[in-house]
Amino acid sequence: MIKHSFTSNKISGINLTRRLLLLLIFGGILSPLSFSQQSGSDSLRSTVNDSYKKFRLGSYGEMLYQFMDYHPDRYNPPKGAKKVNRSHISIPRLILEIDYKFTDNLEFVTEIEFEHGGTGSAMELEYEEMGEYEMEVEKAGEVVLEQFWIKKRFCDAFNIKAGHMIVPIGNTNKRHLPTQFFTSSRPEGEMNLLPCTWHETGIAIEGKFNKFKYELQLINGLDANGFSSAGWIKKGKQGIFESVKITDPALVFYLENKSIKNLLLNTSVYWGNSTGNTAKPSKMEHIKGTVSIGHFGFDYNNRNLIFRGNILYGHLSDSEEITRINKIISKHIQYPRTPVAQNAISYSAELGYDILHLFNLKQKLFPFVRYNYYNTMEKTAGSVFKDARYSRQAITAGINYFIKPYLALKIDYSTRIPDHGNYNTENTLGVGLVFNSWFINK
Repeated sequence: MIKHSFTSNKISGINLTRRLLLLLIFGGILSPLSFSQQSGSDSLRSTVNDSYKKFRLGSYGEMLYQFMDYHPDRYNPPKGAKKVNRSHISIPRLILEIDYKFTDNLEFVTEIEFEHGGTGSAMELEYEEMGEYEMEVEKAGEVVLEQFWIKKRFCDAFNIKAGHMIVPIGNTNKRHLPTQFFTSSRPEGEMNLLPCTWHETGIAIEGKFNKFKYELQLINGLDANGFSSAGWIKKGKQGIFESVKITDPALVFYLENKSIKNLLLNTSVYWGNSTGNTAKPSKMEHIKGTVSIGHFGFDYNNRNLIFRGNILYGHLSDSEEITRINKIISKHIQYPRTPVAQNAISYSAELGYDILHLFNLKQKLFPFVRYNYYNTMEKTAGSVFKDARYSRQAITAGINYFIKPYLALKIDYSTRIPDHGNYNTENTLGVGLVFNSWFINK
């Protein structure tokens, strides 16, 4: 077991790190030349063998082992998680992707995701609500239709896409291949604020011109009953009931730029009401529950040096009234029923360098470091209790060893610091084996 003690000097240093990181990211917004791309993608289709004539079949997946030195009850008073050694092993996801061209200008794409081994049922202890816990029956795994759309191409600058598609909010949703981030599990800041991978049904227009690429989506919105303290709008993604409501639709806009060599800059915006999509919208007809999210990210990659970062900020209107109504939802429905924040934030940066290129080796070994601050209760409205435990910093160091360009071994160690060290730290050792590749391309 590893013991930690944090002095005021160390905490001040962490706060200084946060300020410098914010300055760096916002400086990048104002002056893109201060940064300098990894190819962006919401799937395999922007990786190797990007073009195909008629049909292709691909896959990506992850295997993960984790050792943790903290109890799963992270809300235990008065100092949070107690020190307990435990280990987990899992297959977080395996995705099969099929692309097919009916004609040169008419394309069909689908992705099927197997999470944690497939479907089933399991018991789960819920610790979130002020140190109390409930016994709930939840899926042990899922088989999810992650993408299912048809695209009609008119020209490079204008295409129409309809169906079930990725919502390009945040770095991870747009670039969620396991070789597109360093950590052994997906970056936790965005994973705690947003659905990930976030996919909804609707229609979109997209295209590219010069060094810009854009996408504008009209999709089904979120369900306000699913919002919570720990996950903000994460569990507002519809799926508890068989049908998906689009009484309140949402708009999404994504824009990326590759004007500077080796650098990808991207920004995205989400806007939509959420109360009309609830199970009983009449209880919330007097409020809108508007979700607004803004995101900016950058990705610099010159093959040997990779530097990525992003900032995401969200606002929820009527959060106090949503909190009040959600508290009285039936316990038989698997909604969180915890206070909901008005604002949430996540910002991060990671830096890795391939040391094997110094020896002219074809394989790659990236030692890396990553910093992430996120708070699912950054600001609350009215009488909603602002729980400081949801303010978290995660510092991670590790290596990515690319055996092949499409196959990597990841090893990392992370320290999570709740509320600037006022609660017990949580340490995790992760080991992952990941891949992404096209198997058939015709």
